[in-house]
Amino acid sequence: MFDGVTAYTTKNWILKYNDRFGTNHSTRVIDQWGFYEPLGITIEECMEIFEEAWRDWNLLEPMEQDMWQKTHMLCNLGKTDIVTNARPSAEESIKKWLVEHNIEYNELIFSKEKWKLDYDVYIDDSPSNLQKVFDEGKVALIYNQPWNRHVEEFEISLNHNGRIQRVYNLYDAIDVIRSLKYGTIGAIHGIGEKKEQSG
Repeated sequence: MFDGVTAYTTKNWILKYNDRFGTNHSTRVIDQWGFYEPLGITIEECMEIFEEAWRDWNLLEPMEQDMWQKTHMLCNLGKTDIVTNARPSAEESIKKWLVEHNIEYNELIFSKEKWKLDYDVYIDDSPSNLQKVFDEGKVALIYNQPWNRHVEEFEISLNHNGRIQRVYNLYDAIDVIRSLKYGTIGAIHGIGEKKEQSG
């Protein structure tokens, strides 16, 4: 969880886009996962603009109020890593932002294939990761955003065992993880903890 879950990066992204192309868009245009395509840019250009947004890390806002308290509660439930598909060149800016906002976490992980990491529960805003996390036998908590609302029918078809759930804030996620951890939704032990690698 990071962009779109912990940090409100899209607000700065659209400002940088407008500066670059002389447009006057609001964040309302970011209403699908591949939002850069209708804006007429490539994924590479999209990521470059994200990097520009992160260089001004001090201007980025948290997605929610009291994020420090919510991430502290998540860490109390188990090992909680920040996983992002941002380019590693953004690491210094991201770490500064996390410190500035007192975000509690264990590790900062850069990965474009998050579903392959050995976690029990994912909090993510990416609709493209949903099927992959589910196929790996893991729990996906979909952090509600305009660009993932179209997956609701898919959620209903899969949610027979609580492994796909939509959350509207981190308090929702904390409630679900507590329920999972203590056995009221599923028999999952060590929720939120990264499993030890064998070998």
